Amino acid sequence: MKNEINQNDKKKFNKIRWLLIIVFFIFNVLLIFTYKNPNLLAIDTFIVTALLFIIAVFNGIERYNQKNIAIFFIITLLVSFFFENLSILTGFPFGFYHYSPTLGMLTVPLIIIFGYFSMGYLSWMLAHVLTGQYSKKLEGKQIFIVPFIASFIMVMWDLTIDPISSTLQGLWIWQTPGAYFGVPISNFFGWLMVVFVFFQIFSVYISKYDIIKPEKEYKINNKPFWSEAAIVYGITALGTILSIFYQYNDITLNMALITVFTMIFVVILALTNILNNTELE
Repeated sequence: MKNEINQNDKKKFNKIRWLLIIVFFIFNVLLIFTYKNPNLLAIDTFIVTALLFIIAVFNGIERYNQKNIAIFFIITLLVSFFFENLSILTGFPFGFYHYSPTLGMLTVPLIIIFGYFSMGYLSWMLAHVLTGQYSKKLEGKQIFIVPFIASFIMVMWDLTIDPISSTLQGLWIWQTPGAYFGVPISNFFGWLMVVFVFFQIFSVYISKYDIIKPEKEYKINNKPFWSEAAIVYGITALGTILSIFYQYNDITLNMALITVFTMIFVVILALTNILNNTELE
């Protein structure tokens, strides 16, 4: 009877998260129809970011528990907020830029911080899949390898969105436009450093405090659970590809092409790894 209840709970949690993923997909597609209206675009972007955050939190609680995913959020917030402000003031590590007032009155808008956490968590989970770690407790060299892989996966996202968000939409403005469709090359090396810092800090922490109890393991030891991060990362990539409906020009076309051969490729690798994993249900 207890096992039957556990299985029902497992299905219930899975359905809730997948329902959120479906809604997330719908609002990403709806972005196409809001591009010509700045107000609708702002609302839809906020909803997409909020849904992405909720999905990451729900999945994170399932994998780690509330305390540990809260710590991941705090680490991400502190590190990203510090380096964002540092770069705005000094140009290190991203370059000199400032955010548009349309994102809020703060020097670093909160939506940016939530984006760091959400995409950071997805990249973190994908790194576990690609390295074959899954729900294993990080030990030895994996404490450094997983954050390193996760950093590259996350930079792929910025590589595809930054020229659209800054050069075309003006959500943030580079004081000295760079060689990559108006984005300084330093921005991407800065991203790699910053995201590696918060991934590495969390990696060291979670290597000591990641305890997988039997009642948790039955919820996450399955292919649908590990597919969630890959699918959501892929939906985010789809949003970039669909930006050709925002403006059909060299930037959106190139970003769509780069997205296919970076983010989409990672999704394909991750899903293939998951489907071929005989240890998952």
